[in-house]
Amino acid sequence: MYSPLESVFQSVDGPAWSAGAELASILLFARANTLWRARGMQTTPLAMLLIRSLVALFVLCGVTWAMGYSLPGFGSWNVLEGLTVWLGMFGGLGLLLFATSLSQLPSRLVFFGGSVHLFFGAMIGYFVLGENMGVIRTLVTLTLLLAQVVLWWKDRQTWMALKRVQRWIPFFIGFIWGTYYPIIGMVQQEHGVWNTLLLTEYGVFITLSVAFLTQVQRQWKGLKSRENIQSMGEQALLSIMGQGFSALCISWGGVLLHSILTNFSTVINVSAFRLRFGERIDWRYMGFFLAYGALMIVLIYFD
Repeated sequence: MYSPLESVFQSVDGPAWSAGAELASILLFARANTLWRARGMQTTPLAMLLIRSLVALFVLCGVTWAMGYSLPGFGSWNVLEGLTVWLGMFGGLGLLLFATSLSQLPSRLVFFGGSVHLFFGAMIGYFVLGENMGVIRTLVTLTLLLAQVVLWWKDRQTWMALKRVQRWIPFFIGFIWGTYYPIIGMVQQEHGVWNTLLLTEYGVFITLSVAFLTQVQRQWKGLKSRENIQSMGEQALLSIMGQGFSALCISWGGVLLHSILTNFSTVINVSAFRLRFGERIDWRYMGFFLAYGALMIVLIYFD
């Protein structure tokens, strides 16, 4: 069942609005992602993630109640709502891996691996949702795939120097996001944007709570840190708004367009980490990201 908020979300649509929504999402997440380098992520990362999830859930539920709307899933459940919560749990796993990777690895490697999001998103958009791939989109996708393989091969020594698990986590994160967001596009056609945000956040909270409970004795002190609460409170607010704009991008422009646009965020994210932490820019990766942006311009103007 749709929330009354959907009358606002459905009042506009089209590629220009979709691109604008994703740009807003990228900028919000650029700041939010730098907060995964907060000091608490080195000592009590699961506590940090739980704080983030608690704040996000509190804000979403609070806004819903303040506007006089009922929370989805309370009173009665249907199968699709339950599956959407499971989807949120899957997204929670992606968030856990993403946040801990950014706290430990160079940002360029995390975002580069995550750029496989495009390929999984494109496949689901085309094969499952029946969206039009088109010649230009196909060429862009194949070109980016080839460029990614070449760059990985040329820099394979950097990747092989990482621990075995760390080598593949960024690519697994890309797989998670590449399947998570397209399925979000499917279920929000039934629930609407707002209710989908709520239902998936239930699932994120469940995943992060279970992760926290597995190490509760080691992580408990992190819940009592004012610094952790402040940084994760800000992260939660920024990421909620970012998720909302991403959902609107999917609603207005479709899964394929979202998968393409969201991967351009690597340029802004890597730049944000450079500005915030003085992280070294590897121009091989920046060249890939900038070429990505150039191909996006081609796509926007000629698709």
